[in-house]
Parts: sequence; C-alpha cells; structure tokens
Amino acid sequence: MALTNWALWRLPNRGLIGFVLLVDVAAIAGSAWSFLRVPFTEGDALPFAILILSSVLYTELSRPVERVRERFAGTPHISLDSVWTFAAVLLVHPALAALVIAVSFFYRWLRGQPNPLFRRVFSTSATVLSGFAAAAYLSRYAVPFDVLPRDASSFGSVVAAGGVFLLVNTVLMTVAVYYGTPHERLRDALAKPFEYALEAATIALGVIVAWALRDWPVMLLLVVGITLVLHRGVLLRQLKRQARSDAKTGLLNAKAWREAATDELDRARRAGRHTSLLMVDVDRFKLINDRHGHLVGDRYLAAIAETLRTEVRGTDLVGRFGGEEFVVLLPGTPAVHAHAIAERIRSSVASRAGDLPEHVTVSIGLADRPGVADLDTVIAVADRALYEAKNTGRNRTSGYQVTG
Repeated sequence: MALTNWALWRLPNRGLIGFVLLVDVAAIAGSAWSFLRVPFTEGDALPFAILILSSVLYTELSRPVERVRERFAGTPHISLDSVWTFAAVLLVHPALAALVIAVSFFYRWLRGQPNPLFRRVFSTSATVLSGFAAAAYLSRYAVPFDVLPRDASSFGSVVAAGGVFLLVNTVLMTVAVYYGTPHERLRDALAKPFEYALEAATIALGVIVAWALRDWPVMLLLVVGITLVLHRGVLLRQLKRQARSDAKTGLLNAKAWREAATDELDRARRAGRHTSLLMVDVDRFKLINDRHGHLVGDRYLAAIAETLRTEVRGTDLVGRFGGEEFVVLLPGTPAVHAHAIAERIRSSVASRAGDLPEHVTVSIGLADRPGVADLDTVIAVADRALYEAKNTGRNRTSGYQVTG
C-alpha cells in the first residue's frame, strides 16, 4: 500500500494527524531512550519471556470467544491486554515492557482483530506511553516492584501506578476519539463506565500477575482462568444484543434502532439538547444487484456499514433502516457538525475501493432539530432531504431543519 493511501491521512484535520504521529514518535523515542540509558538486570529475562508467551497463549485460548465477538461488529470492543501489559510495566525493563505491549497488541491484530494499521499503532503507542508514566511514578515515589515491601503503603503505591496507567491511556485515547469525529461535549468521546471498570479490573489482575511471577508463579494458571471468565462475561453482554442486530451488517436492526432512537430523543428533549438525524441511501443499488448478484450486493451493504461505524462516535446510533437505507442518530450534534459527519461518510464511501467490483456512492438526507421533535417527524424530514439529494444528482448531502 502506497504511503499516500494510508487511512491516517483521511483523518478529519491536520492537528489530529499530528497528534497521532506525535504519540507514535514519543513511544518509539521513549523505548529507544530507555533501551540505551536504563540498565538491564538479570531478573528481566524470565518475566519478559513468560509474559510474551502468556500473552500469545491467552490470545489463542480466547480466539473462540473473539470469533463470536467479531460477529457483532457494532458493539464496542474491550481489550483485556492490560493483564499482561501492566504486569510487564511493573516487572521488567521499560524497553522490554514496550515490547510486551507491542507483541500483545499486534499478535491479536494478526490473529483476527482487524482494524486500520495506524489505529493499532496508535493504541500500542498510547499504552506504551501509559506504561512509561506508571513506571516513572513508581520510580519517583517508591522502589522497584520486585523489592517493594508487601505492606499497605506499597499496595497504595502500586494502585496509584495503575491509576496513572489508566488515566494517561484514557486521556490519549479520548483526545483521538474526540477530534476524530466532531463532538459537542467531551464526555461523548469517553467510554462507558463498565468499560473503565473492566479496564481497572484487568490492571488489578496485572498486579496479581506481577506478584505471582515474583513470589508464586503457579498463580498464573488462576489468572488465565479468571481472565477467560471476564472475557466470556463481555461476550454474554454482546450476545444479549444479538436479537437487536441486523444479520447482514451487524448494525442495529430497524426495530432496535427505533427503540433506542426514541429513548435518546426523550433524553435529549428533557435535557434540551440539539439532535440530528442522517438517512443514508445507496445510489443505484438495484443496478449493482442486477449486475453482480445479491451476494455481492450484501458485501456492499456490509462495507458501507463498516464505513458508518468508522466515521461516527460510539455514542451515535447507527442502524439499517431497510433495503439499502441506513439511519444515524447524532445526539448533541447541531447541523454544522452533522453535515461535516455526513460529508465525511459520503466521501469515504465514494473513495472506498477494497475488493468490490466497482465504486458506489450514497446520498444523505439530514434532519436537524434544535428542540427535538418526535422520531417519526424527524425521520420524515430526513427522508424529504434524502429525496432532494437523490433528485439533484445523487452522491450529495441535503438537509432541512425540523419545524413545528
């Protein structure tokens, strides 16, 4: 793939591209500096090897769970890698900890958790920098983990280091998410409380892994079992959403989307929040089905659904409305930001190549309602805007404000 075609360059603004590159360069530079300036010890080799092997083994053991999770691409993916990565931060040389983090992230990526390469590199880099911050905190306020006395004060220091690890990673990832798509409020770019609680639990397990490797290695067997149970617990949450998913795209089906959108509009009405709706229709989709068959048509629908997931926020509601129509509810989003999101979706679909036989475009209708009307009214206005976009040339966005 040519450098100019990297998905990184399609990010919404140059500042975000610069931020992503800065984090990546800082992680590489920090790893190189620690490799050259921080002395290695004989005690680094064995924990490093065990953590690498444990990360790879766990990835393989959890693949049956991951295969099921990947069927529900519309649900958030929660990584449990901190079990191994935070243990590495506590136990081994910073450069070796960075290597454990890289192996953990990229081995899972290679074994079937695909996303754009620049995102995987950024996630890895953000975790490496979080590890450096936690290690720096421990070196400033405590002694190395393997010689820490097992008392309440040391316990507090390790917990605080875990908090630093979580905080730095959250800040870096939230900045990327916040500027990756227009957000009216910072909290819309944050993950759900359950996700932070799960991440904190995996960091706590990382502390247990580090302790086990130093004092009682057989405990690793229990940690692997506990982590698999946590992994399956996340899966159960996703299975509950199965009945709400569209089989061809993994998005919310029409019934589930309507229920969720109605609830969201009620919340927006009570809070006095601005809300927008996009209705997305594939241009000349019948011709694609006629030329290439319905199976290829389904691949187009799946590809467009993936584009929608990529281009909107985690708090936005994306569903398949029926046939070749999709709907996106954008809570807390005024018309100017909604139009920018719509144009980014339209541009991404039009430029997408992949393994599909021909390019395709979409037309988008935008309904904007400052005071928030009932859902049927907003849908009707978005449908009228979509009709205008279709009748004025297709491959464009048209919008109206809801009145009354």
